[in-house]
Amino acid sequence: MAAAPAVVGDLIIPLRSWMDIEAKKTPLTDDPKSSPNHKKTCSKESIIRKATVAYGIVELLMRSDTNNNVEALDEDVVQIDNFAVHVSKKSSRQRHQLWDDIKGVSMIYPALALSIEEPAYLSCLMAPEEKQGQLGRCLEVEEMMTSEVPPPENSPVRTAVAAAAESDDTESRTTDHRCYYLVAKVLYELFVNEIFPEDCSLAEGVSTVTAAATEEPAPKRAKSSFPQSLDKADLPFQRPSIVRMQQLGIPASLCLMTDNLLESALRGDNGQSSDDAYKSLRDVAEDLHLLLLDPDRFVFDNEVQSTENMKLRYRKEKLYGRDKEESLITDAFCRVSRGKSEAFFIGGFSGCGKSMLVNTLRARVNVVGGYVIKHKFDALSQERSLSGVISAGNQLCLVLKDRNTPPKIALLANKLRDEFGADIGLLARIVKNVKVLSPEFVSPAAAEEAGGGDKMNARSVGFTLSRFMRLVSSPKHPVMGKPHVCLSVMRLLQLFLDDLQWADDTALDVIHTFLSDTMGSCMFFVGTYRDNEVHAGHAVFDLMKKLESSHVPTNKVSLTGLDREDLNTMISDALCLYPRICKSLSEVVMQKTKGNPFFVLEFIRSLKDRDLLKYNFHQRRWVWNEGTIRAEEITDSVLQLLSSEMNGLSDNVQLLLKVMACFGTKTSESVIGYLVDSAEYSAVDDGLKKAVSDGFIERNIEGTFNFVHDKVREAAYNLIPESDRKQFHYNLGRVLHSVCEGKDVGDTILLIATQINHGKEFILKDNELCLPIAKLNMAAGKMAIDSC
Repeated sequence: MAAAPAVVGDLIIPLRSWMDIEAKKTPLTDDPKSSPNHKKTCSKESIIRKATVAYGIVELLMRSDTNNNVEALDEDVVQIDNFAVHVSKKSSRQRHQLWDDIKGVSMIYPALALSIEEPAYLSCLMAPEEKQGQLGRCLEVEEMMTSEVPPPENSPVRTAVAAAAESDDTESRTTDHRCYYLVAKVLYELFVNEIFPEDCSLAEGVSTVTAAATEEPAPKRAKSSFPQSLDKADLPFQRPSIVRMQQLGIPASLCLMTDNLLESALRGDNGQSSDDAYKSLRDVAEDLHLLLLDPDRFVFDNEVQSTENMKLRYRKEKLYGRDKEESLITDAFCRVSRGKSEAFFIGGFSGCGKSMLVNTLRARVNVVGGYVIKHKFDALSQERSLSGVISAGNQLCLVLKDRNTPPKIALLANKLRDEFGADIGLLARIVKNVKVLSPEFVSPAAAEEAGGGDKMNARSVGFTLSRFMRLVSSPKHPVMGKPHVCLSVMRLLQLFLDDLQWADDTALDVIHTFLSDTMGSCMFFVGTYRDNEVHAGHAVFDLMKKLESSHVPTNKVSLTGLDREDLNTMISDALCLYPRICKSLSEVVMQKTKGNPFFVLEFIRSLKDRDLLKYNFHQRRWVWNEGTIRAEEITDSVLQLLSSEMNGLSDNVQLLLKVMACFGTKTSESVIGYLVDSAEYSAVDDGLKKAVSDGFIERNIEGTFNFVHDKVREAAYNLIPESDRKQFHYNLGRVLHSVCEGKDVGDTILLIATQINHGKEFILKDNELCLPIAKLNMAAGKMAIDSC
């Protein structure tokens, strides 16, 4: 590859001079009157600039030898005075440098220069205002054309260059791992701006390894004084240089990098070092690249007062190891955005990331002005066959109300009247939330037009819902968006139905009606299912065949566990540690979890709860002992893991989890409020707060509380002994009934009746409740008939 020309506008400054300028320009030492927040920001920017220079230096060293022989790098090359920094002339005149101002790094001997920049295709993805406060960048280096400029008179480098040019004694060059020691010295002086404090024991160990490498093998050789212990990482840093870096507030990741480089200097046939020691300069460059890519996670670690305050930093929104599948679902979405419906099915074990894959589309749907509707089936769904699709219609009405102005909503209401005519009352009976679009849709006249108490079958429900979906997602109806905008894109509808293994034939037939509509609807249907819980004749596969026969484009993917590299990346992100250091832990986790993402997160959390994964406050990093973890009897079942964790929770949290598990996957805020009003369940409010903070429960935008995963709900339900479950359901329903009696509680009446009927054998024991419960079931039955 041809070298890139040097940028004419850059100013080349000797590294040592640049370090002095940097120290003077950093407000932490130059402007004591500046505010603490301003000092902290400037200090962070200075660290990023120095890390960028360090990245360039390591890349230069890797390129300086044509044989990529690290051992050929000696004191003449690996020293501060052999490098220069490229900055823009404009920035050099400013008092405060920009954090991303480093344009390149060059080496005097051998003559070599690298440009350092963010690829144009990445830098243009974000607007300038979006980059405010962001310090991370994905950097690339490229060799620049450079002319050999002699170093200043009497400089150490000038003398070294002359000596190297005159010498033919190749054996005089360092042929051991001392290069890592020299790189560590350079990093120390770069970040601390002080002379490296020589560690006698370390220097002796390095010399011993160097001498041993050039001598004939001997039966016994001197050992390094480096301490050997499986629990070494659980101790404070021992070396004076690293202790000094910590005292000056250098980030823990950079202290660890320098310490690992010094450990690498002791590596050899007889040298001893920890597993964290570097094996190559490529590893050092990769670590520095990671620091610059995400400094908030890997550089600026949290300052805490005690180890109890430390939490694992999971990337909850990041999808690991699904690049191929994400590309497939994105391509399908793009095709649908052109105006034709399509279906996408995702199979996989529980916890493999099916919902996470679907959620990657949410931002794209929002960008084009579309709507995302989601419903999750559960084990009770087959008792209410059409509840899922009706719920989708109700959600859509609320989204239409929130995303549009009153004039546009009025226009939509008029279109509904024109489309449905006398059948508008029928739509209002099925999709009750249509009332938010126009109050007259629930007027007595509308009910009379709907046919009063006539029963509706699945076909009429499907036909009515299909007409409604077509109206709000069809380019033929200019309801939403501006006239000059592509309307088929503006109203694209993504319907996401989760856990289709619990859906019945009736609900899936309605989905087929939606997608096979040839009159212009634009819908992207995504369905997920557990492929280990469905058989070949399940209704999900029948739906796929029907869609294909109806010429609806249908896609199918199946997710498995993460591979070792992706799993290691996930753990590295959670621990804010270099991936190379996390590999030993990742191997143990892989054996236990088989790469299931949800299981991985729960397994790591269980290690922390059992103090098998601890935060070392001295080194400011997570530490563990893989040998101890392997020896521990830790279950390889995520359900048992969750159950064990829940058994250690307080009584209030356990009560809350039991109650919500009885209700299914989600519980409305109003139901929680009813329970708090009772004496028996008044503590569930406190339990809810703790369950949310502990990550078992989450609140969504609909105002309901959900279990974060099906397995969490299953483990919560297991807290109730099987022999006591009917009684627990019955008592829960009875208390809710007493609190809600005489109130208009809407659909909650169905929930109450379901709970009581779970323990129907206990009804006869409460003679006074027989009649009220019979009336309750009658009211619930009528409501169910009206809804189906």
